[in-house]
Amino acid sequence: MLDSFVVVLRTAIFISLLQSAGVALFISLFNRHLTISKTPIYLLGKISALSGATFILVRYLLEPIRLTGLLSGFLDFSLHEFLITSNFGFAQFLKLLGTIIVGASFLQSSRLSRMAGIVGACFIAASFSLMGHVAASEQQWVLAILLTIHLLLAAFWFGALIPLHLVCSQEKLIAAKLVKHFSKIASFTVPLIPCAGLGIALILLPSLTSLKTPYGILLTSKIIGFSALMGIAAFNKFKLGPSLSIENHHSISIFKRAISLEILLIIIVLCITATMTTLYSPET
Repeated sequence: MLDSFVVVLRTAIFISLLQSAGVALFISLFNRHLTISKTPIYLLGKISALSGATFILVRYLLEPIRLTGLLSGFLDFSLHEFLITSNFGFAQFLKLLGTIIVGASFLQSSRLSRMAGIVGACFIAASFSLMGHVAASEQQWVLAILLTIHLLLAAFWFGALIPLHLVCSQEKLIAAKLVKHFSKIASFTVPLIPCAGLGIALILLPSLTSLKTPYGILLTSKIIGFSALMGIAAFNKFKLGPSLSIENHHSISIFKRAISLEILLIIIVLCITATMTTLYSPET
């Protein structure tokens, strides 16, 4: 039961942190194009960062209980001392620090705040490489670089979806231009996400037979989900994106629905990721 709750909590952390980091990256690239939608996009970033910081603290406070199997583990100060100085503790600290920096960057609109948001997003992405299978691997540094790139690009994609939806709802006149700019960047960054993920899998999985383990089955499910996402993204870029330029309201409506489907699929992929990294190992 506790492990299941940790999976849900880790999923919430993934969603809120990637969303807040992604909004920071989105603003750093497209802030000059925004007018009416700027306020709700900044609010989305603040809420995501605040939610992320809350989930991180809950996750840390839950770990002593999970390790001991007892509620009294929360009051074991020696265990807290151990956790704070461990990879787990440092990873949570870096996540929290990155989230605070990202959240603070949404308090004002300036070049300095946008630069701070990028730094915070990098801290968030890097924090995930400090624990778990990546930290335990002999090729930790290679995996850390691949995972950081993987998560930064994923944050850029996932974090941009709700802002793009808001732009299409509130600023239809600039929607086509903004979607075109986003698609141009996404066309060469998004394909790098599965490339980095494949590199991580090749290093972590002992052999092809590992794909038959629970970890491997979940990894295969994740790949299938991501393939579906790539298909929707390609449809948006080559079919729906160009049609927005002629102010086709029907196309805008379909584009917004496609974005909603992308968000749902990414959340499912993140849930699979939380399950496989919390409950299973590549070696078993």
